[in-house]
Amino acid sequence: MIAENRADHKADTREKLILVAIKMFAEQGFSGVSMRNINSAAGTRNSSAVHYHFGSKMGIIEAVMEKLNEQLRPIFDQVLSGLDERASEGKLQAEDIAMAIMLPFWVLNCTPEYGRYAVKLSARLMLEADNDLKALYNRYMEEPVGRIMDLMAKLQPEKNPHHLKFQILHFFMATISGVSTIDLLDNTPLGDIRFEHSSEMMMVYVFHLARGLGCEKPEYESFDMAFWSRYSGYLGMEPEVEPAADDAITPLS
Repeated sequence: MIAENRADHKADTREKLILVAIKMFAEQGFSGVSMRNINSAAGTRNSSAVHYHFGSKMGIIEAVMEKLNEQLRPIFDQVLSGLDERASEGKLQAEDIAMAIMLPFWVLNCTPEYGRYAVKLSARLMLEADNDLKALYNRYMEEPVGRIMDLMAKLQPEKNPHHLKFQILHFFMATISGVSTIDLLDNTPLGDIRFEHSSEMMMVYVFHLARGLGCEKPEYESFDMAFWSRYSGYLGMEPEVEPAADDAITPLS
C-alpha cells in the first residue's frame, strides 16, 4: 500500500510539472523558462523535481510533446482513416482535408485546464524553435502531415508537389496560430469578429483555406501584372538572411 501511494504521488507530481510547463512555455517561451522556474510554479517540495522526473529541460519539453501527441494523434488517426475510405470511394474533397487539419487542434484547444496553453505552445514552436526543438516537433507531426500530403496528392495528382507542400504546411501554421489567438477576436482592427457559434467559425475558416488547397494550378493569366509592376520594387525584396544556426540557438538550461 505504501509503495502504491508513493508511485501515485510520483505520477501526480510528474503530471503537475508537465501541466505547469505547458502553461509557462506557452506564456513565456522556451528560453524564458528554467527548470527552477517550473519547480517553483508547481510548488514542489523538492527543488530538483524536474531534474528527478525528466533529467533536463529538453526532457520535460519531450514529456510535454508526448502529452500533446497522446491527444492529437488518435484524432488525426481516426479522421485520416475516414478520409482514406472517402478517397477509395471517390468522395474526398479539399474541404475534408482542411477539416482534418483543423479539428485535432480545435479539440486540443477545448481541453479543460491546459488546452488553450497547449495550442499557444504549439504556435511558439513555429516561431522560437531551435534545431533540436524543430526535430522534436517534426518527429511527432511527420506522420499525420505526411498522410495529409498523400491524400491531397491523390485528390490532385497534377498539382505542383512543391506548391502542395507549401500550402499544406502553411495551412498547419495558419491553423495553429489562428486557434492560439482565438480569444483576441473581440477586439480587432475590424471590431468584434467573434461568432455566436464556434462551429460556424470553423466552417468559414475551413472553406476559406480549402479553396487554396483545391486550386489545381494558379491562374496567373487572371492576375493583372501590368498594374502590380508599379510595385516591382516591393515584390522583388528578399528577407534578411538568418544568422548561422549555432548563433541563433539559445542553450537549454
